Order: sequence, then C-alpha cells, then structure tokens
Amino acid sequence: MARLTGYCCWLLLLAGLLWPAIGQARQDSAAAEQELTAEQAIAEAEGFALLGDLPTKNQIPFFDNRFRIDSEVETITLLIFRRPGSASVVLVRPDGSKLHFNTAEENQIRWHDAASYDLIEINNPMPGPWQAIGRILPQSRIMVLTDIKLDVDPLPDNLMVGETVKVTARLLDGGAAVTARDFREVLTLEVIFISTNNAEFDNFGRGIIQVATFRDDGRGFDERARDGIFTGEFKLDFVAGEWTPKYIVRTALYTRELEQQPVILKPAPINPEVELAASETGNHQVEFLITEPGVEAASLLIQGRVRYPDGSVDQYALNAQDNPDNTLSVLNKGFGSYILDIAVFGNWQDGREFMLTMPELSFVVNQQTFAAPELEQLPEQVLAELNVEQAEPEPGFPWGLVIGINLFILITGSLAIWLIMSGKRPSALLFWRKKPVVAVSTAKPSDRAANTTKNATSQTKAQKNNDLDDILDLSLPDD
Repeated sequence: MARLTGYCCWLLLLAGLLWPAIGQARQDSAAAEQELTAEQAIAEAEGFALLGDLPTKNQIPFFDNRFRIDSEVETITLLIFRRPGSASVVLVRPDGSKLHFNTAEENQIRWHDAASYDLIEINNPMPGPWQAIGRILPQSRIMVLTDIKLDVDPLPDNLMVGETVKVTARLLDGGAAVTARDFREVLTLEVIFISTNNAEFDNFGRGIIQVATFRDDGRGFDERARDGIFTGEFKLDFVAGEWTPKYIVRTALYTRELEQQPVILKPAPINPEVELAASETGNHQVEFLITEPGVEAASLLIQGRVRYPDGSVDQYALNAQDNPDNTLSVLNKGFGSYILDIAVFGNWQDGREFMLTMPELSFVVNQQTFAAPELEQLPEQVLAELNVEQAEPEPGFPWGLVIGINLFILITGSLAIWLIMSGKRPSALLFWRKKPVVAVSTAKPSDRAANTTKNATSQTKAQKNNDLDDILDLSLPDD
C-alpha cells in the first residue's frame, strides 16, 4: 500500500512538471497552424497574381484532374493549387510517362514548387490527354499560349438586372479570324456567369448560370456565317451580385475558354409604385422612381403596354421632357387585374447607353363595397315593412310531409316489385278476403254403384239406337 502511494505521488509530480511543456507545445502548434494558414493565403494571392502576368487569358478545361492539349498549343502554363503541406503534383503525359518536380530540368520544364501551388510552364507539350495527380484544389487553372485564341470584347461597367448586352467574340489564328468552312459543324460560343461567392452580395452560393449560346451561322444577330466572329445579345435576367463572365468555344480539334474579370450586376434603377384611384371615375397612377443616382434622369424613355381587366391593350410611352415626374396615368376600367410591360431606355452619366426589360408589374383593383344605411335613416314606409317582416314568424320546414311522401314511395315501390317477381295478381294483396269453398260429394257407396250402373245402361241403349239408325230400310211399301 505504501509503494502504491509512492508511485501515485511520483506520477502527480511528473504530470506537474510536464504540464507547462504540453501547454507550450499546444501554443506552438496553434501558432504554426496560423502561420501555415497565412502562408497559404499569401501563396494563393501570389499564384493568382501571376495570372495577370501571363501572355494570354485563354484556358483549357480542367475536369477531374484531366485536360487535353491539342496540336496547336505552343506553350502551356499550369497553375495548380493543392492542399497546404502536400507534395508537388505529378503530371502524366499521353504516352504514360510521368513528370516530377525533380526531373523538370531534364525535360526542359520550368517548375516552381510553392507551399500550396505548382506553377509549371511547358514548351511544345505533347498533344493528347494529360492527367495531374495530387491533392489538387478546384481553383486550379491551365493557361495556354497558342496562335489559336478566343478574343471577347469586355463587358461594360454598371451592368443592371434585366439589361440586354451585346457581345462580340472572335476565334483568332495568328491574329486572323478562324473560318469554320472546313468544319462539318458550325462553331458554338457558350456564355456562362460564375458566382464569386462573395458573402457581401445577393448571389452568394448561386453557382453557375448558363446565359446564352451563339452559333456562327449568320442567323439572328450573327452578321456572317462561319467567319469565326460571334455577334449576339443576351439579357441579364438573374439575381444581382458579383459574377465572373466566362466564354467557351468548342470544336472537333480544340477547345478554348476565356474568363474575364469579375463584374458587379446592380439591381434595376427604376422602382414603380402604384396609387389606386380614389373614385370610380378617377384614373390609377404609376410613378417610376429612379433609385440609381448614376442614371441620367433626363435621358429616360419608358414604354410598354397596359393590359386591362376587360382584355383590351393600350400602348404607352413616357419621356423626361414631356413628363418629368415619370408618372403614368392608367385608365380605370373597373375591378380586376392590370398588367404592365415595362422597357426602359436611358444613359448613364458617363454616356453609356442601356436598354433593360423589367419584370411585369401587376396590381389588382377589388370591387368597391358600400356600407348599408342604418334602420333609423330609412323611410318610414320601408321601416314599417321591415318591422312587419321581422314580426311574422318564418314557416318551418315541412319535415312530416317530406317523410310521409318518402315512406309512401318506398312502400308502393316495394309492393310493385314483389308482385312482379312473384307473378301474383294485385288481388293477392287483399289477404283479409275468404277464398270460395268447393262442395265435396258425400254420397254412399251403394248409391254410387247404382248411379254407375244406370249411367252404363243408358250409354248402352244410346249406342244401340245409334247402330239401328245406321241400318238402311230397303223394304217396299205395301201399296
């Protein structure tokens, strides 16, 4: 027992001596994690900063750690982000051979191995499917330097929800437009917007939105078919916020992507307010309030259609010169739904013109109700009639008559069905009448025998008389 007590004392003493060291180790570990997080943030910022120094913004799709390089690519730059503290990635070429950070100089590859990313530049890469192996993050990019490039005009500033934007994109080969006459299929340009997931904006967590698809076929807004130049318009009819525009062109031989700088999509600068008419003869008022100070109020032109409850449609147009208050007077055509289509044209203060289509504005006018006058205000004659009506008791519902009629119908129908099914006459229902009694003969047996003998004798005589009558009388008379 004494030894056990001594061991416990030594253990407590040892724990007391080691506890400060354990606490210090925890603090050092936490500090190291904070330093690693800070280094990771600095490394990612440094890596993204390198994107601005690259000679071109064209990219190759990077999906499931795989990408494909076509024969037209001269130089490829890979910016691959990975888990902090993990080893550098391993590249697998189309022939199955592998490229490591240690063998980069032997293969004439420039490879920068940072704490959380790899920056790799390869000249004249092998065409075909490539693969990157490692703990790769989805922010990775694959930039290409090639004679085949996708060039898209930048989007204007101060974009608004509902605005219609024109886009012009060109597929260039050595600075000249690539014609698609040698391709079996027409070139297609896809326009997508990717949310930056900035928590300060309303589009946080909205992901990717497919905005439009244009074809180089000379139809719609495209000027010429298969000239490698895409012209078109698309409407920004999604939620406001910070978005990254991305353009993709796919052909049978290669794919090019272009990602522009993030843009901020603002809400519509017009807010309509409805004031219903105060009387049946008055008109409803719709006032268009300007909520964006950067819009030049004198340049606004608002037009559209009004659909009334009776089905009729009217056109309207408002301009700042004739109507500086931007107030629309809507005819009062009774109760029901009024629907307004709204299109706004105007200029920003920097001179940029815009055109936007706003959501339909609808308001409902309910049927007017009037309060009934009080009884004291009614004429004396009407008041007397109301009092008489209230004094007379209301007749009750004739439940007995209804029940009696239903019972009569039920009984009559049941008897009719019984007579039809049984085949009896209606007189069978008179069950209280007595049936006629048939008289039964009670003669004695001797009398019955005598009567029988008499009947037989009479029958024999009748038969003989009949036989005699049948004999011809052939005797001649005496004379």
